[in-house]
Amino acid sequence: MKRLSNLKIPAILATSLLFSVGAAAMSSAPPSDPIADFQNSWAGKALAQQRNLDVKSPMIDNNILGSHNTYNSETYRNAFRYIDPQQKHSIYDQLRIGARFIELDAHWTAQTHGAPWNWGTDLLLCHSGIGKSMGDLHVGCSLTDRFVKDGVQEVGNWLNENPNEVIILYFEDHTDGHHQELLNILNDKLAGKIYASNGCSNIPDSLTKAQVRAAGKQVVMWKDGGCSDNAGMKNLAFTGLGKVDRIWEDRTGVGAIGAFFTGGSVDKIEKSDVTQAFKNGGNIVNLDDLTYNDGRMEAGIWSWDVNEPNNWGGNQDCAVQWGNGRWDDAGCSSQYHFACKAQDGSWEISRTKGTWLVGQAACGLLGLGYQFAAPTNSKDNEALKAVKGGISHVWVKASDRQSEGNWSAN
Repeated sequence: MKRLSNLKIPAILATSLLFSVGAAAMSSAPPSDPIADFQNSWAGKALAQQRNLDVKSPMIDNNILGSHNTYNSETYRNAFRYIDPQQKHSIYDQLRIGARFIELDAHWTAQTHGAPWNWGTDLLLCHSGIGKSMGDLHVGCSLTDRFVKDGVQEVGNWLNENPNEVIILYFEDHTDGHHQELLNILNDKLAGKIYASNGCSNIPDSLTKAQVRAAGKQVVMWKDGGCSDNAGMKNLAFTGLGKVDRIWEDRTGVGAIGAFFTGGSVDKIEKSDVTQAFKNGGNIVNLDDLTYNDGRMEAGIWSWDVNEPNNWGGNQDCAVQWGNGRWDDAGCSSQYHFACKAQDGSWEISRTKGTWLVGQAACGLLGLGYQFAAPTNSKDNEALKAVKGGISHVWVKASDRQSEGNWSAN
């Protein structure tokens, strides 16, 4: 048998130690988080900044990306439940990606969680998938569907981590009148976060995210099915979207089968559909398979141009609309024409140029009622672009002068 020399032993030990240290370092490296990567990408940041632009505008004018049947996710799928999912990510992660409209279908139905001892009826997150009338009969529900309280808890966790965010939370009501049980969940998981409707009414035309925040709330809740007989639920939930417009899609297998037998087609929302819906004045686009890397979230960006705002040189704190309609951050002392909005909502460009700070004075020269302003949705942004004529760059009333990186408008 050959023996290793004394010189070789330390070398081998040293090499072994290096491999061990390297392996330990690799094993201690933080796990990959592609959603965090998206949040830190240009698209993720641009969407976050864009959501700040419409805080003072009525929600009926906001462009909102959301998810359809948020709870019906492959994250929760097993052999017995959610076997035809519409989402890839958890409720919590859909919010992280940028969903600001969340849909939960609440069913009062049989459950066997903890079977055989804890079976009974409870509020479950169930996807019937075959129409509201059959949904009211809970057809398609699984005995092991997740509890409503668990889904609402995910929403509450995210809201706690993001106290300045406002969402619309929609409950498709198949509770068979068990509104007190639903109310108990809301009071427990979202304590103090829901903006009260103060009676059975649609979301008001004038309601803004700023008003919701000022009231110390984060959730505008819509529950369908009409006005509740439960006083607490009646005071809390809006019974309709009012003038808030919404489109959604169906990428389920059940939807495809139904379309095949009826000779119809499956409604799918692609990137171009997102962009066009917002340009046409649509408010809410609810996506199936909402995710960070298929381009549909990025398609919802109507404001900032690619890789903007970038604060080039460390002093770009005011927003300008370029010739292509997209925005750039620029030094506030630059000289441009101004975007001026009339009382009837139409746009006009100022006759004079100036620094960003003299925008109101320049717009006032156009006549009574003209305001230096910034578009807060895609349709409005397109309308401004259309009246610029041969003028390429115009100031819009948006800046982060008060807090670097936190853009606000109007």
